[in-house]
Amino acid sequence: MPKTVQYQAGAVVYFQKESGGEKIYLLQSGAVNLTYQNIETGASTSDPVQTGEFFGVKSALGRYPQEENAIVTGESTIIVFTIPEFEQLVSANPRIIIKMLKVFSNQLRRIHRHIAGEEPENSEQSLFQVGQYYLKNKRHSQAKYIFGRYLTHYPTGKNAANAVKYLDFLRGKGGH
Repeated sequence: MPKTVQYQAGAVVYFQKESGGEKIYLLQSGAVNLTYQNIETGASTSDPVQTGEFFGVKSALGRYPQEENAIVTGESTIIVFTIPEFEQLVSANPRIIIKMLKVFSNQLRRIHRHIAGEEPENSEQSLFQVGQYYLKNKRHSQAKYIFGRYLTHYPTGKNAANAVKYLDFLRGKGGH
């Protein structure tokens, strides 16, 4: 049975990179912000959760660490589901799946528009910055992949020499 939990303003529902994302959350009332670091700019980004919206879904269903911090910004009531409880809920209510697909679809469209709207020079710099972000956060296999893609798309780009240096460093570290 899902649990209803009361949170006070300032409470943390979960932290970014926290493992154990076996819970899925539904904001019943109040205010929650999802905050994360933009991998391109390094800036802190905040997205409000709407009342009636699920959060923590991708990490829970994908069984990987949380992608963001979930912080309560106003007294809130949140319903906490285990994965089996959530699966039972959506199997009995296909409208929920449709609503979630719309949210995910809008997120993908927003990402696509962002990428498509950039000028080539900005795309080159953005890709390189993503690689630096992963390297800085010791996510070596992701950094190696991104720097490799950078060199594939921009072999003579303004950051090509640095990408080669980073790849050499990562190979020395045993990066996959």
